[in-house]
Amino acid sequence: MSRREADLMRCEDGHDDAAYVLGALSPAERAAYERHLATCSFCREAVADLSRVPDMLDRLEADEFARWLDPDHAVEPERPRKPQGRVKTFSVRLLSTAASIVLILVLGGGVFAWWWMGQQAPAEPVFGPAVAMSSIESTSPIAATIQLAGSESGTKVRMQCEYSVTAEPYNFKLIAYGPDGEKEQLGSWLARPGAEFSMDGGTRFTQGALARFELVRLDNTKMLVLDVK
Repeated sequence: MSRREADLMRCEDGHDDAAYVLGALSPAERAAYERHLATCSFCREAVADLSRVPDMLDRLEADEFARWLDPDHAVEPERPRKPQGRVKTFSVRLLSTAASIVLILVLGGGVFAWWWMGQQAPAEPVFGPAVAMSSIESTSPIAATIQLAGSESGTKVRMQCEYSVTAEPYNFKLIAYGPDGEKEQLGSWLARPGAEFSMDGGTRFTQGALARFELVRLDNTKMLVLDVK
């Protein structure tokens, strides 16, 4: 098993990397996946690996491309001929089209695989009850609840928060803590006065390993906490 395959087994959103590189995701799906990339090193590495494939294909000569498709293909010695600009242009376009087709096949089955996996998408996770986070200060301008749902790759997290109408806009982030003090940032957002905000995210920590959630300011000042155990 390759390193990339091993990594993708640890993230259930890993199947979207090919569709993301191909530009096959809808605007909403692309935005959601980019938010996921900000918190998932495994998918970032996979996208970086796949992004190099188009450049590799651009560097292939016509003969090399033919041998790639058919290793037994024997290239006939090139015969002298007069320059034919239109024929050369057509050949380059044909080669480019064929390279695009191979690119789709190389990237995990391309759009068809992405569509097929969408048809086979697992059922929505069942979230538990909303649990209120505790305020560090009695005058905290922000309040939030958290819901959890188990998944094969860890735990799905759904957070909803409210921000005081008298407070100034401020950026916050949600952090999950696992065993031995390990932590993972699930996301960040701008809280606006009087506004409500919801966020669906995920952590690699299973529900049995989750120890604590902290909602903090960008300067790491703790505002809200929730002890899971």
